[in-house]
Amino acid sequence: MPTCAECIQSFAITDRDRAFYRKMDVPPPKSCPDCRFMRRLAERNARTLYKRKCDLTGREFISPYHPDRPFPVYHPDTWWGDGWDETAYGRSADFSRPFFDQLGELLNEVPHQGQFVVPGTMQNSDYVNCAGYLKDCYLIAETDYNENCYYGNRIFYNKAMVDCSNVYENELCYECIDCRKSYGLKFCEECENCSGSFFLSNCIACRDCISCINQRQKHHMIMNQQLTEEEYEKRKAALELNTYDGLQKMRRDADEFFLTQPHKAVQNEHNERSTGNHLYNSKDCEDCYDCKDVEDCVHCARVFSVKSSMDYTSWGDRSELMYQCASSGDRAYNLKFCTTCTTGNSNLEYCARCSECSDCFGCVGMRKKKHCIFNKQYSKEEYAKLRDQLITRMKQSGEWGEFFPKSLCPFAYNETIAMEYFPLAKEEALKRGYAWRDPVDDPPNVPRTISAEQLPQTIVEVSDDVLNWAVTCPVTGRPFRIIRQELAFYLQMDLPLPRKHPDQRHAERIARRSGVRMYSHAYAKCSRDIQTTYAPERPEIVYCEPCYLKTVY
Repeated sequence: MPTCAECIQSFAITDRDRAFYRKMDVPPPKSCPDCRFMRRLAERNARTLYKRKCDLTGREFISPYHPDRPFPVYHPDTWWGDGWDETAYGRSADFSRPFFDQLGELLNEVPHQGQFVVPGTMQNSDYVNCAGYLKDCYLIAETDYNENCYYGNRIFYNKAMVDCSNVYENELCYECIDCRKSYGLKFCEECENCSGSFFLSNCIACRDCISCINQRQKHHMIMNQQLTEEEYEKRKAALELNTYDGLQKMRRDADEFFLTQPHKAVQNEHNERSTGNHLYNSKDCEDCYDCKDVEDCVHCARVFSVKSSMDYTSWGDRSELMYQCASSGDRAYNLKFCTTCTTGNSNLEYCARCSECSDCFGCVGMRKKKHCIFNKQYSKEEYAKLRDQLITRMKQSGEWGEFFPKSLCPFAYNETIAMEYFPLAKEEALKRGYAWRDPVDDPPNVPRTISAEQLPQTIVEVSDDVLNWAVTCPVTGRPFRIIRQELAFYLQMDLPLPRKHPDQRHAERIARRSGVRMYSHAYAKCSRDIQTTYAPERPEIVYCEPCYLKTVY
C-alpha cells in the first residue's frame, strides 16, 4: 500500500479505484482519502463572512473573502456583468516554470465572485452565502428555497427556522439537526414527520413528546414512557422548558437517557450496496457522506444527483465524471482538479470559478468560453496540442494528478467547512500547511454590552431594548446581537434568548452529528461485524440495522 505524502499513513488503492483512474486518464493520488478530503473542504467557506467593497464599483456587501486577500473581489452583480473581460488576464504558458506557480499568479489577478448567490432570487436576504431562492433570511449558508430562516446551514425548503443544520421541508423549528418534514420541533435530531416536541432523537411521526428516542407514531411520551395527555401536560409544565435553566437541565437529562438506548450504526436510508453516513437513495457508493441520489461514487461528500465520480465534495446537481473537485456542480461533466466552477461546465482541468465553459485548462473566472488555457483563447487544434504539452511537463514535475496546492487556497482553514469534518487546533492546521485566521470582531456599536448571564430566564421578561445591546458569549468571549426577527421567533415559540455566539452554537450542533470516519465493531448481540461512525471507545450502544429495526418496530 502507498504511504500518504501528508500524514505518512498507509492507504489502500483498490481495483475499483484503479479502474476509475484509467477511465479518467489520471495517475493514482499521492495522499490518502482523508487528506484529500480535508484539502477539498478547505476550498469552501460558506459561513465566515466579511464586510468589504467591490473592487470595481466600490459597492459594499458581505463576502467569504477577507479584505486582505490579494485578488480583486467583485460584487456578484458586477462579476456576472459585462463591465470586465476575463480574457484580458490571459497569458502564454511558460514551460520553464512550474504550472502551479503560473496558475497561482492568475488566481491572484482575475476578479473573484465575491458572494455565491443565485442572481434575481433573493428577497431581503443580503447576509447569506452559497444560497438561492430566499425570502427574509439572515446568516444562513448552503441553502435554497427558504423563508424567514436565521443562523443555519444546509437548510432547504424550510420556513421559520432558527439555529438548524441539515434540515429539509420543516417549519417553526429551533436547534434541530438532520430533521425532515417536521413542525414545531425544538432541540431534535434525526427526526421525520414529527411535531410539537422537545429533544427527540431518531423518531418518526411522533407528536407532543419530550426526550424520546427510537419512537414511531407515538404521542404524549417523556423519556420513552407513555403518559396520558393530562399526565404529559402536567409533567411538561414542571420541566419549565420555557426557561433557560429548564432547557439546559433537559438537554443533560436527555443525553444521559439516550446513552441507555440503542443507536443506529449509520444514518442511511434507501441505499443499495453502499457505505457511508447520512447517505440516501443511492446505489453502488463507497465512503460517501451527506449525499443523496448518487450512483457509482467513491469518497464523495455533500453532493446530490451525481454519477460515476470520486473525491468530489459539495454540490452535484446532475453532475457526472467528477474527480478531485470541490464546490462545483449544476450539470457539470468530466471535471478534474477544479474548484468553485458553476453551471454547465464540461471537460475542464485545473480550473477555478468558471461558468458555462468547456475544454479549458488552468483557467480562472471564465464565462462561456471554450478552448482556453491560462485564460488565453486558442483554436481547437492549438488547444489540444498545448494541453498535451502541459500535461507532459506536469508529469515530469510531479504536478499532474494533484489538487491545487494549499498555498493557492483563498481561505484560512478555520474559515471553511473543513473544520466541521476535521476540526484542528491552530498549531496542527499550520503544521499541515493550511492558513489560519483568528476571529476578530469589530467593537459593537451599541450603548450597552452585557454578559450572557444577565439575560432573563424567559422570553416574556425580555424588553425590546435587547435589540440595542450586545451579549458576550461565555464560551468564546465574542459579542453578538439579537435581531428583531429572531426576537419575534423566540416570542412565538416561547423560548429564552440564546446565550452563546452564533458560531459557537453552530459548532456545538455540528459536534452532535456523527462523523465521517467508519469503524469496525464486532457486534455482540448478533455476532455481526458492523461498520459505524461511532468509535469503539464511545459510550453509545450501537445496533446493526436488522437488530435496530427489530427493536424499534
